[in-house]
Amino acid sequence: MKFETIVALATPPGNSGVAVIRISGEKSKEILQKLIRENLDFEPRKMYLKNVHIKNYTDRCLVVFFAAPFSYTGEDVAEIQAHGGYFLAQSIVDEAISLGCKPASPGEFSRRAFLNGKMSLDQAEGIMDLINAETDMQASMGSNLLQGELKNGIIKYQNILTEILAEIEAKLDYPEYEFSASETSNILDKLKSVKTALSALVSDSTGQVIKNGIRVAIVGAPNVGKSSLLNAMTKSNKAIVTNIAGTTRDVIEAEYVYNGIIFRLFDTAGIHIATDEVEKIGIDRAIKTIDECDIVLKLSEPNKPCTVETNKPFIDVLNKTDLIDNSEQIGAPVKNSLFNGEFQSGATIQISALKGQNIDELKELIFKLTVGNKIDANKFYLTNARHIDCVKTAILHIENAIKIFNNSTMDIISSEIKLAWLSLGEISGTTSNEEIVDKIFSKFCLGK
Repeated sequence: MKFETIVALATPPGNSGVAVIRISGEKSKEILQKLIRENLDFEPRKMYLKNVHIKNYTDRCLVVFFAAPFSYTGEDVAEIQAHGGYFLAQSIVDEAISLGCKPASPGEFSRRAFLNGKMSLDQAEGIMDLINAETDMQASMGSNLLQGELKNGIIKYQNILTEILAEIEAKLDYPEYEFSASETSNILDKLKSVKTALSALVSDSTGQVIKNGIRVAIVGAPNVGKSSLLNAMTKSNKAIVTNIAGTTRDVIEAEYVYNGIIFRLFDTAGIHIATDEVEKIGIDRAIKTIDECDIVLKLSEPNKPCTVETNKPFIDVLNKTDLIDNSEQIGAPVKNSLFNGEFQSGATIQISALKGQNIDELKELIFKLTVGNKIDANKFYLTNARHIDCVKTAILHIENAIKIFNNSTMDIISSEIKLAWLSLGEISGTTSNEEIVDKIFSKFCLGK
C-alpha cells in the first residue's frame, strides 16, 4: 500500500537537547539525500553524522534511514536528530515539505503502521496507553497491549468460533445432511465455553481499576479533619484547613498513587442539618459523591461519631487520636478488619491527620479493601471501554446463537456466530471499519 511521503516533528515542540524529525514514504531516502546534499546510499539502520541544509544555514545532525518493511510504519523511513529548538526543528520540517513531503496528520505514522500490518488496533491503543500512563501498573497494561497480549487472547476465541463456522458451513452445502446429536452438542458446548470466558473478561473490573483508579469519598460531620486527611494522604495543601466549621463547601479532588493504582480522593462538605443555602448545595454534592465513589472513609473524632449511612464499602476512621489520653487509646491502629483472613468493609482505624500517624496503614487498608489480590501479572485485562463494548457485543450474538440453537436452522445460527467473530475482530484488527480506525488514530499526537 503506497501513500504520499509525510513529515512531522516526532518530539515535543520547544527548546530541548534533541529534536527528532520523522519522514515516511517512498521518497524518504531521496528527500534525506537532498537535505544533506549528498547522493549517499544509506546503509539501513546506521547513524550518520551529516550537515542538514536549511535555507542559508546548516545544522550538524545524526541521520538514519530505515528500509521498508523494517521500520515503524513498514515504509521507507528517515529520521533526523537535530539540535532542539522550535524554530530550527520546524525549519527542517518546512524544508522537507518544500522538497516534496506532505505534513503528517496526528497519528498518521501509526495509522500507516497498522495499515501495513506492523501493528494491530489494540497494539496501537497500547501505544497511547503507554504514553498516557501515570503509574507503573498503567504502563505495564499499556505495554501488554503493545506486545499483543490482548490480541493473542482474543484471536484464540476467534479461532474457536472459526472452527465452529467451518464445521457448520462445510455441511450447509449438503442440504440432505443432518447434524448428529453429538455434533450439535459439541458445537453448543464450544459456544458456551467461549461465552463463559468472554463474560469473565467483561465482569472483571480490574482493568478499569488500573486505568481509571479508585474513587474514595471522605465524609463526616463539619470540622472532623476531612480536609486535613486529604492533605495528609496526598502530601499536599490542596484543601484549605481552618478551625472554622464548614470551610469546605464544594467537593475538592486530589489523588495519590499506591502500589501502582491511582486513588482519587474527594473531600466533601460536612454533612449536618444546614440552614445556609450554600451549605445545603455542598451537602447535596457530598451525598452524590458518596453514590459515585468506590469506597467511603467515614471520618469521626473523639466524642463525634460519623452518622453517615452508605451501602458502599466503608472504613470507620477515627481522627485526632493525638488528643486522646494514652490510657484511652485503642491498642492496634486497625480493628475489626479481618473476616476469614480477608479485609472487610466496616474496619476501624485510628489516625491523626495532623501528625501523619497511621496514614500509610490507612492507605494499605483502602488498597486491601478495593484491590487486594485481584491483579495477576500473568493475566490480560480489558482496560479500554471500546474493547469492553466489542466483547459485550460478541457475547450478545453468542447468547442469541445459544438461545435459538434447538429451534432454528444452522445457517441462522451461523450468522450470529459470524457477527460475534466480527465484533471480536474490531479488537484484534482482523475486522475494522474506517470510522473506528480514524477515531483511534486521531487521538495520537503529531509525529506518532
